[in-house]
Amino acid sequence: MFSLTAQDLDNSFAAIQHHGYSAMLPAPPEWDVVVANWPAIRDAIGQIDLDTYVPYKPLTVFSPKNRANVRVLHLLHPHDLLIYTALTLIAKKDIEANRLPARSKNVFSYRAAPTTDGEIYNVRGAYDLYQARLAELAERPAFKYVAVADIADFYARIYQHRLENVIESVATTQRVRDVARILVKKLIGNLMGKDSYGIPVGPYASRLLAEALLIDVDTQLKTSGVDFARWVDDFVIFTKSEYEAQSVLFTLGEWLYTRHGLTLQSAKTQILPIAGYREHHLIRHDDRLTDRDAVVQMFRDAGDDYEDAEEPEEEEIEEILNALQGHDVVGILRASMQDTELVDYQAVTYALTKLPRIPGAPADLKREVLELVIDNAELLYPVAEHIATYVLSFDDLTSAERRRIAKKLLKPLQSKRRPPPPYYAMWILHIFSSSPDWNHANEIMKLFNDNTSEVIKRSCALVIHKSGTRAQAVAIKDSYVSASHMLRLGILCATHKLGADERRHWKLVAGVSGVVEKLV
Repeated sequence: MFSLTAQDLDNSFAAIQHHGYSAMLPAPPEWDVVVANWPAIRDAIGQIDLDTYVPYKPLTVFSPKNRANVRVLHLLHPHDLLIYTALTLIAKKDIEANRLPARSKNVFSYRAAPTTDGEIYNVRGAYDLYQARLAELAERPAFKYVAVADIADFYARIYQHRLENVIESVATTQRVRDVARILVKKLIGNLMGKDSYGIPVGPYASRLLAEALLIDVDTQLKTSGVDFARWVDDFVIFTKSEYEAQSVLFTLGEWLYTRHGLTLQSAKTQILPIAGYREHHLIRHDDRLTDRDAVVQMFRDAGDDYEDAEEPEEEEIEEILNALQGHDVVGILRASMQDTELVDYQAVTYALTKLPRIPGAPADLKREVLELVIDNAELLYPVAEHIATYVLSFDDLTSAERRRIAKKLLKPLQSKRRPPPPYYAMWILHIFSSSPDWNHANEIMKLFNDNTSEVIKRSCALVIHKSGTRAQAVAIKDSYVSASHMLRLGILCATHKLGADERRHWKLVAGVSGVVEKLV
């Protein structure tokens, strides 16, 4: 028997509160129920024997990874996310102790602080340190070539048996050795549909597990005398000759494949002369920057791209505001969207994520960017998350503005011929589930009825929960019995529109079970 202690679960709860529920997916409202009823939920999970526990089936959604590829994301049931995070945290100290030390300046991604229980890792300033290290190595006269490599489909191709072996090998206690078995063989194996490959994509705990898998790869490079820096699955290797760069790439590729079943992504793996690397890969701060480059750089300077980012200093804010005044940001973004085949998603993403975080950014500029994005939303499916968060950053929209924005955002979702992918629909519907002020429950109820995607149906149910009617909740609840676990939670949220006695009776008849389900 293996069970989690109250302290294990408190650490897990604190870590999820700190990092967030899931990367790249909207925070589920069910988590608020967990927060409000934490002692009861903690006690219920603590009584589970994880040796025999079968997790809920996660909700899967495909999101754009880049212009041509997609990645699968997994939204875990709150129960399972708490267990997954708790088990990872138990192994955290031993995993970090066996990674190359931070002082070696080789591995920068997701470093864990062993003494911080309610935190999986700390990325504050880490990406800036990584970029600074790359710039430092690129200036060394001895290095003439740079090899750049990226692991193909990293999380999806992680061999679970190998991950289990890694955790066992770094374990210093029997409890951590037990975690290797429970976490990988029992939990991850079931979450991934009993496939032998892959770990959940989305939960922040997965990032530390992925780092654990590469411990031997980093060590092999280091002991071979290779000068390299790594951020997640991106390796940058500095060499004295082209032959050396080619040799290291072959060795890296062979090690990854024979030990882990992983391969390097051919499209991103290349060897460059050092001058070419400086020109095309390093962030540049010189007069050769185009207006577009300068604006993207300005948004970069507003903070890094990872959670826990520090707020800009006063001097930085002043410089950024001056840059905003000196560049036609809206014109640059408009030009970024003109070519429907090659939308400049980088420029758009930086603008949408950073503008709301710049204190004193001109309100008129923010509004112009909002109008531009809404008018071109059909071109921006890959950055749906940033569209939603940007729209929700405005707290002063009038009812008329909301209606106009809602009409434009819903139009693609209502298309019969070529509707957008569920990932886009999920994020757009997240706007409508954020507040009853967005309303449009009638149109969204029709989307629920017309769609077979459980991702879209769940998102629609969450909108009905916020702004729907009793009649709409009655119609939605009929789908409960045949629904998946995460769709059921969405439907349970929607049924709050029923009368209290009516809802209580329906839950008994429907056989609603599970500690979270009963509390939703």
